[in-house]
Amino acid sequence: MNARYIPLWRRTVITLIVIGGALFFVIPLWWSLVWATWRTGEIFSFPPQFLPGPYLLDNLAQLQHRLGIWRAFLNSIIVTGLSLAGSTFFCSLTGFAFAKYRFRLRNLLFYILLATMAVPGQITAIPLFLLMLRMGWVDTYQAIILPGIVPAFGVFLMRMSAEEAVPDELLEAARMDGANELRIFFQIALPCLLPSIAALTIFGFAGSWGSLYWPMIVLRTTEMFTLPVALSSIIGLLDAPYHLQLAGSLLATLPPLLFFLLTQRFFVKSLVAGAFR
Repeated sequence: MNARYIPLWRRTVITLIVIGGALFFVIPLWWSLVWATWRTGEIFSFPPQFLPGPYLLDNLAQLQHRLGIWRAFLNSIIVTGLSLAGSTFFCSLTGFAFAKYRFRLRNLLFYILLATMAVPGQITAIPLFLLMLRMGWVDTYQAIILPGIVPAFGVFLMRMSAEEAVPDELLEAARMDGANELRIFFQIALPCLLPSIAALTIFGFAGSWGSLYWPMIVLRTTEMFTLPVALSSIIGLLDAPYHLQLAGSLLATLPPLLFFLLTQRFFVKSLVAGAFR
């Protein structure tokens, strides 16, 4: 229905609902950003502070002195970047293989892969840690990255996308022209899967950047701590002022937020494409 035929009162109600929902999510985020720029005394003052203060750099300097926060930030960037590169490549390749190739036990293997999504990570943590210990990977990047580099959800998402977005006729035409399978994947299938890869990247970034449980188990030294692990070491301590916790939370919140803003058009495109399949 054209918007001009919607009654004015209905459009007003819809607008108020949207504004109210936006404020419900934006106001707590804005307040946490503002409080990260003040000190604990100003945070609990009345009336509360609604505008940013002058202490953000000082708060970050204190975090660096207590936690080495910039090293943790760099570790998070390295872990997240390598995890995204590996997961998007292997998930798209595996999902394409499940969607377009016929081989024995294909469906059985796929269902087993999906069944792993129902297994809590706490169940596999101990045997996985023992494996990392035997391999000498405790307190290393690979111990954080490799166990989750091919998530079952990513394979499922890419298989569903490849079945609809990559025409079989296009693949057969490429084979008749003499293209090998890797060239078919990189030059034909991969461009068709870009919207779904963008969605997978957003989910993967949020999951890898905010991961806490497994890194806390496998990391030992402060030089290898990721940002969530470093921040968890001061949360709840009596001598850890709130303004330091909020400054660290700001540092941990901004990268996923900026990443989503930069890639949201691809994410929306993938959702729209999925709605019309």
